[in-house]
Amino acid sequence: MKTVKVPSRLWYENIERELSFPDRWQVDELTAPGLEKPGLSPAQIRDCVEHPVEGPTLEELARGKNQAVIVFDDMTRPTPVKDVAPVVLEQLHRAGMRKDQIRFLWALGSHGAYDMIAARKKLGDGIVENYAVYNHDPFQNTVRVGRTPTGVELWFNREFMACDLKIGIGCITAHVHVGFGGGAKLILPGVAGIETINQFHNQQFRDFSRTGLGNFDNNIMRTECDAAGDMAGMNFKVDCLVNRRGEIASLYAGPFRATHARGAEDGKVHYGILYRTGYDIVVSNAYGKANESAIALSFLVMLLKTGAQGTGVLIADSPEGQVPHYVFRAWGSDYGGRHFAARGKGFIPLLMKRLIVLNPAPDRTFLDLVCDNGDAEVVKTWPEVLAMLEKEYPSDARVAVVPDGTVQYLMQPGA
Repeated sequence: MKTVKVPSRLWYENIERELSFPDRWQVDELTAPGLEKPGLSPAQIRDCVEHPVEGPTLEELARGKNQAVIVFDDMTRPTPVKDVAPVVLEQLHRAGMRKDQIRFLWALGSHGAYDMIAARKKLGDGIVENYAVYNHDPFQNTVRVGRTPTGVELWFNREFMACDLKIGIGCITAHVHVGFGGGAKLILPGVAGIETINQFHNQQFRDFSRTGLGNFDNNIMRTECDAAGDMAGMNFKVDCLVNRRGEIASLYAGPFRATHARGAEDGKVHYGILYRTGYDIVVSNAYGKANESAIALSFLVMLLKTGAQGTGVLIADSPEGQVPHYVFRAWGSDYGGRHFAARGKGFIPLLMKRLIVLNPAPDRTFLDLVCDNGDAEVVKTWPEVLAMLEKEYPSDARVAVVPDGTVQYLMQPGA
């Protein structure tokens, strides 16, 4: 048997899952080059934070400031904030700021709130025990900041806006709407009010040629993020690229526009794999954003044989389930958030011959962003998946394995 290893359970054991395939099958592992890069050492992380890509150091920015907020991304993003935050805090304390002048704020957008178990995983015990950590509430305690050039009304978290030093820590990965995440997307929608978030997501329907995965330049939703970052007064940003172990492989610090420009340019190669198609079987693994595993579905659609002929396998191993999303997910039997779109039975057969979902801890609603439950076959172990595939393909098969379908992207021919 041939074997391919894919990363699994980032916020738990952080292990490698072994997938076996018959020797008679052609198996291609479609790994982006950046996923294989080694993680930066603590000394390298410190050096990147202390030497911004441009502009003043964080210590210089912090001198004379009264209140600081450190906004950080949530458990739907693979950023190891605990590897960066201590260096940020050192800079603030060297500038004379006390612990009671500093707080951490989850950039949840319209995701559900987190408890301190999650906070300890993301930030580490020392930060949780010594600094205030707050969830963002998009439904109340927001203040109006203004309006973007396209008319999005900007309401932001009250605690965030009350601070005169605003710092962000997050990652840059391929993103289904804004091309690449990171930069000021941590602010919009990260700490925005619910109506602002709804208006922001409306932008994806304005011009499909200027939004979406692969639209990195002149992306209208990125333009909205940048305008929001300017109006909110974002002072300093730390952006990183991650590898297949959820480690920081590259890091950029400084003004949010500069960090994102540098990181997104590097990210095109870091996360990209050459476009190809025509596979009988595609296995798309959700790792970095396992609790938003619907993102990995795009690889099944793009890589499989055209004409709904192939078999897709989605690995959605997230013990806590899929993240609550007040804009996109279901909140009842036939309704959901503003942009919830119920997937009626028969949707998946339009895209592929068969969808198998590997989820060791399934629940009845985890597929609401993917398909009707009747369109997918859910199993708990890889041997079950393999038995189904071997029965369907008793002789030859062309197989693609995507190690992390939630952060990689397909580069178009000529890119």
